Amino acid sequence: MQESHNVVTPTAFIMGQITVSGMTGRGYTSEVRVVAQSNGHMTDTRSKSESTYVLLVSPGEWVVTAEVGGVTSEPKLVSLVSGQTMEINFTFGKRH
Repeated sequence: MQESHNVVTPTAFIMGQITVSGMTGRGYTSEVRVVAQSNGHMTDTRSKSESTYVLLVSPGEWVVTAEVGGVTSEPKLVSLVSGQTMEINFTFGKRH
């Protein structure tokens, strides 16, 4: 009989909303990508259009960017502890 062990891995979440407005034109694709990077590690999520996103990450400092139609957001630096959820929203398109 094999002994089983429960392994608890510390986790945190980065989540938010991506809003896209007024971005059209030749060759435009509405694919949305959110990337989080930390000490050489990377995780990302993709969707076909604006939406909400959730990334499961380990605690620590993460640089988060979003990309829509070839346009990349300004990087946002977040510091997370185990069990924390950080909300980061991104808006792309025309500003009035």
